[in-house]
Amino acid sequence: MKSLIVGAMLLFAQPEAQTTVIRSIKYQNFKVSVDELAHRLKDRGVRVAVEQFYEPQQVESARQVLQELLEEKGRKGMEVKTDVRQIPPHSIEVTFRAVKN
Repeated sequence: MKSLIVGAMLLFAQPEAQTTVIRSIKYQNFKVSVDELAHRLKDRGVRVAVEQFYEPQQVESARQVLQELLEEKGRKGMEVKTDVRQIPPHSIEVTFRAVKN
């Protein structure tokens, strides 16, 4: 008598839990109030705020919205750059800078 062993193993890939939190947001060289910048981001549904989880795609969306705002304010020839700095152990600082092209 032969025995037959049948089995299957399932492996699930689960993304790592989001643990990186934004501790600080800075705006440099915008010549627009921080309140106006934050209000514009909120109006456009961009979720970039202190104590929120860091999502790179949201930071890029914020950069694009801030670029549009600069153009509306007549600051053509300016480009918005982003810098993300790690703050150990699981935090970051995001800086948006308006710089000349």
